[in-house]
Amino acid sequence: MTDITRIRLEQGDEFPYDATDQWWRSRAKQPPKARDWAHRAARAIIADLKDRRDIKRGFEQIDQDVRMEIVDSLAAIIRAASSSPSP
Repeated sequence: MTDITRIRLEQGDEFPYDATDQWWRSRAKQPPKARDWAHRAARAIIADLKDRRDIKRGFEQIDQDVRMEIVDSLAAIIRAASSSPSP
């Protein structure tokens, strides 16, 4: 695993994009855990995208339900890709 991959996984764990608005507004130290490996990967992908100069602002001011839907959709794609043969 590369350093940047490890860092993105850690960022996704610490600052989960799909966490509730209530969690983001609170001072809770313990972020909600990922449901499985694909959910964790989806959060890490969002963490990576949010660190990119030209697109990071596009992930701000997104409603909670849309954030959750984005992460769930990415996780489903990741799961499907892992169980299907390469083209």
